[in-house]
Amino acid sequence: MNKVKPISIENRWDILYESYPEVYDAFVSVPKHPKIIDVLKDHFKFNDKIVLDIGSGSGDSTFQFSPLSKEVIGLEIEDNMRFIAEQKLKELKLNNVSFRKGTALEISLGDESVDMSLAITLPLFIESEIRTYINEAIRVTKKGGVIINVGIAPFCYGGDLAEVILGESKITEEDTEGVVDRIMRDEYGFSYFDFQSLWNYDSVEHLVSTYGFIFGSKAIDYIQKNNLKDITWTYRVHYLVK
Repeated sequence: MNKVKPISIENRWDILYESYPEVYDAFVSVPKHPKIIDVLKDHFKFNDKIVLDIGSGSGDSTFQFSPLSKEVIGLEIEDNMRFIAEQKLKELKLNNVSFRKGTALEISLGDESVDMSLAITLPLFIESEIRTYINEAIRVTKKGGVIINVGIAPFCYGGDLAEVILGESKITEEDTEGVVDRIMRDEYGFSYFDFQSLWNYDSVEHLVSTYGFIFGSKAIDYIQKNNLKDITWTYRVHYLVK
């Protein structure tokens, strides 16, 4: 018997990744202005590089790196997400992309095996795990290579609906993104820059069924009341040359 799909999973990303990978794929596979890849290629050289995409999900970012790189390896722990990525890979027939099962906390690659370790909105929330991920990314990156982490800027969870989702009091405290920022900047010496990106969903219904499904009933109510069709995200890019 099929389970009844809820209206929203109320910020339960673990449920999203495990049970609703198709919603995640629809959530990220929308026009973005600018795309994260376009911002990154203006700051970093991908040519002839072996790139590790940590937490590659359904492959959206991994495939975008393919035309720029010598080789791209997508690392994803969730089987359902990786299945979608591998199905897309068969359709795209890219010979420089591969996916493997693995986690940011124990990367299944040898020491100094890639030129660039890159993670986009990696869902790590515990300080010890954030440090383990950084150490692993540094370990597998060659000397002279670069470690890049693209996360949501502090106090911007959910994009420009952060205050709607978390409430005014919530965003005045140190949030998860703030913890990542502190550890990367103060403990490991990462540099950083911020940028904004507009995600366009074309319709209120599409935004509700993806973004609203993920971020909760407050977000759904706000989207419908204000007839929203897009979300602006503020990203923080941390980077470190090994």
